[in-house]
Amino acid sequence: MTCETLLVTVADGVASVTLNRPEVRNALNATMIGELEQALGALEADPGARVIVLAGAGDRAFCAGADLKGMGERGTTLQARESFGGLARILEAMARMTTPLVAKVHGFALAGGCGLAAGCDIVIASDDAVFGLPEIKVGLLPLIVMAPILRSVGRKRGMLMILSGEQVSAREAFDMGLVSRVVPRVARTLAGYSPTALGLAKEAATTATGLEYSAALRYLREMLTLVAMSDDAKEGIAAFFEKRPPRWSGR
Repeated sequence: MTCETLLVTVADGVASVTLNRPEVRNALNATMIGELEQALGALEADPGARVIVLAGAGDRAFCAGADLKGMGERGTTLQARESFGGLARILEAMARMTTPLVAKVHGFALAGGCGLAAGCDIVIASDDAVFGLPEIKVGLLPLIVMAPILRSVGRKRGMLMILSGEQVSAREAFDMGLVSRVVPRVARTLAGYSPTALGLAKEAATTATGLEYSAALRYLREMLTLVAMSDDAKEGIAAFFEKRPPRWSGR
């Protein structure tokens, strides 16, 4: 896949999507938003991509948020509305995807970049990672990324980030629930698991958290039935008893 602002590769079940504008700390512009939306859609349809790792090029940042140079050039109100909807479409698609998404964060993950990381299923941060929502400092608000941020850290901690604009370290972000782990790698591990189980796990986690408790348990019972009856589950159990690596079919 050839892109102007992304580097995309697939190898050994792991798809790597690298935001590639290091000269501006991988800031999101219209081209990058469009290419990222297309790349994620293509990888979701690629059976060779069992897990997607999202990272940033260079040593300064994962993503510093929106490119402010283009902020005032969005045309009419309706055109601006469509422009601002790009990140929202990506975050919505990420939640619907069956392929697990892992954010590999180093350096700055700010504003839309912080939200992009939070929208992934797993966030792995290096010790030098810094998270923040600085929009309020320039008279803006992180309205689109409020959705994944508040779901990750809760209202009290999320509102502190939103209203203060303060940055938090990788360790603080881990304590808040924004980061899954600091430093360890998990992409290769996930790529070795059943595609069926991975996809259903994402769907179950997204749906169950929005349901009333009893309804969630009923829904999860149905999902457990689907997982247990899958060919991959039968293969996994057989491989366990035969003491051999499982051969996943994705069915």
